[in-house]
Amino acid sequence: MTCQCGKPVKARGMCEMHYAQHHRRQRAYGRWTPDLVDAQPVREHILKLRDAGVGNKRLEEEFGVPHSTIQHLLYGQRGYGPSKQVRQATADRILQIPVPRTGVEFVRQDRVPALGTTRRLQALVANGYSQTDLISRLGWPENGSTSELFLGQSRNIAVRRARDVTSLFAQLQMVPGTDRKARHRAKAKGWLPPLAWDEDRIDDPTYEPEVVDKPRTAEDLFSDFEYLLSMGVGAEEASRRVGMLPASMKRRYERHGRRCPAALTSVAWQQIMTGFSADVKAAAAVRAMVAAKSKPTGVLCQGCVHFVECSSHRFVARTAAAAFTSAEKPS
Repeated sequence: MTCQCGKPVKARGMCEMHYAQHHRRQRAYGRWTPDLVDAQPVREHILKLRDAGVGNKRLEEEFGVPHSTIQHLLYGQRGYGPSKQVRQATADRILQIPVPRTGVEFVRQDRVPALGTTRRLQALVANGYSQTDLISRLGWPENGSTSELFLGQSRNIAVRRARDVTSLFAQLQMVPGTDRKARHRAKAKGWLPPLAWDEDRIDDPTYEPEVVDKPRTAEDLFSDFEYLLSMGVGAEEASRRVGMLPASMKRRYERHGRRCPAALTSVAWQQIMTGFSADVKAAAAVRAMVAAKSKPTGVLCQGCVHFVECSSHRFVARTAAAAFTSAEKPS
């Protein structure tokens, strides 16, 4: 689950920053109502589950209730007693867990091998989605058991979780992610991308895909970019997802003699003109400082907010150098 800004949710459907803003605003208006309820009914329900043979590990694996949450409810933190209040969402999650009438009702018949799930998660990381992002999308707690699943250290997984991952894999396998660190991590660990797997055999422990390690071609780049456009993704966002700037993507099309999509042409020219305008403004600022005989080493480039000598705006740096060379020559 993610916030409207795309970041992981902390509370009430909002990320940490938006939740803090909402909290401050509501308190200022006198409308703040804490999302907390009495912990006693929840604590009693956990004890009933324990009496029926449902332990902490099962609660975490099957229902996503972290071990630490249960410990705080039952025993509290060091120096403090058991929690007196608990978040409404946590209370709802725990109270909806049925108490089995007999121990055999919770025999692990609802578990499947974790291999296929691990392969799908690793493939999505290789496709540019971070572990944190995927866990947030799945609505799982980020803890040791989920990390073990990503690393291939889990033998079994709840059917419900396996289905959630299969559904997420179907949604994202053809949509390149934007997290480069995730891709580097997957490459370092040898995790294969989605297209390397046969979906009909990805759960088969005897199946090993044939990996052909060939470099990514320009045709692959164009194909991915145009696929994203066809799915309704804007040209600027599509360029970012394939790891390019719009202007760079436009030049790549021109170098390969391909017709540039109209949507890309418009966005690329807008980027180019914005950068040119910023360079002109920065150069004017440098000339003004030259006229005032003050060194420009502290002048910020308006294009990228670095010093004028930045390599990204060489035009500005050359203008400054030429201006000072001319100004400092003896007359």
